[in-house]
Amino acid sequence: MYTIQAWSILLCAVFSCLQQSAQPRTDANLTGHIVKKGTHDHIPYVHVTLKGTTHGVVVDGSGHYFLKNLPEGTYTLAASGMGYTTQEKEVTLTARKTIEVNFELEESSILVDQIVVSANRQETNRREAPTIVHVLNTQLFESTASNNLSDALNYQSGLRVEFNCSNCGVSQLRINGLEGQYSQILLDSRPIFSSLANVYGLEQIPTSMIERVEVIRGGGSALFGANAIGGVVNIITKEPTRNSVAISNNTQRIDGTWDTNTSFNGSFVSDDYRAGLYVFGMIRDREGYDRNDDGFTEIPKLGSETVGFRGYYKTGGYSKLTAEYHHIREFRRGGDQFDRPPHEVKIAEQLRHKIDGGGLKYDLWSADQKHRENGYISM
Repeated sequence: MYTIQAWSILLCAVFSCLQQSAQPRTDANLTGHIVKKGTHDHIPYVHVTLKGTTHGVVVDGSGHYFLKNLPEGTYTLAASGMGYTTQEKEVTLTARKTIEVNFELEESSILVDQIVVSANRQETNRREAPTIVHVLNTQLFESTASNNLSDALNYQSGLRVEFNCSNCGVSQLRINGLEGQYSQILLDSRPIFSSLANVYGLEQIPTSMIERVEVIRGGGSALFGANAIGGVVNIITKEPTRNSVAISNNTQRIDGTWDTNTSFNGSFVSDDYRAGLYVFGMIRDREGYDRNDDGFTEIPKLGSETVGFRGYYKTGGYSKLTAEYHHIREFRRGGDQFDRPPHEVKIAEQLRHKIDGGGLKYDLWSADQKHRENGYISM
């Protein structure tokens, strides 16, 4: 109850800040749809941006978009999506007037230019990258009903999540057969997980906070440090693109043992798209499971909470200040006689820990978009 009340207060404060950051209403609006050239099928989730401003939106699942309260004047409206060539149109915006601008995008014959990877710790076109990067996206998470990162990684070739202890449920990520200590786990390209969190942290990261997971296997991953001999798993968290709220629950039952996983996320963006906030959370409760009725658990008892946010504020057309924070709390116990204290039983593997992490990043672009400077701090 305390956690819910705290997040309610935070969301109210966020709404207030986003409303204050909005520019004066002009009622100069843009609307339209995006279709595929030739077939005229609607294309969902294409990026539509008003170049030279902070205004932009991702079209909805039906291929339609709406931008409101835009600044007056003549601008270039661009539509771009993975696998399609970018199209631009010039528009003149007038106060209290709504304009319809539609796009017909053509499939790109060279798809590799559209794929962004980070094998060399920088954003690079796939065909120019020295190391191949495999990407796990939200479509995979949904189709496999993956609640957390541990579930999702099992669907990538060359990766395997192993449980080495039936009492405590110790897990490790093996890349190309190497043990867990040779794998580096990053959050938004920052190595903020300790060796302890590498062991337990995979089950504590909800897929609701993940935009995509970049996996690098082999020696090329050593660019990320000495812990990355086997490979690197880079978790890219979501950024807010449109106002939305989602809640999901996954409940499993194994021979009378219940495993309940509830997650939520919310995306909140100001009217002028200058500021946005993405919040996420996951609460999991799992009973201990004794498969062979010998009194000792094969799957430990688990109770965990994960909450956090990622927000941004655009200081210019392309420059942006980004902040993120996450809190992980977990209780895990395996062994026998859960109704008694750990020191009074035959076998007890118990863990309590809290992890707080966060970061602040600023990206500054030059007016001609040819130069970029960035600085960050994380802990």
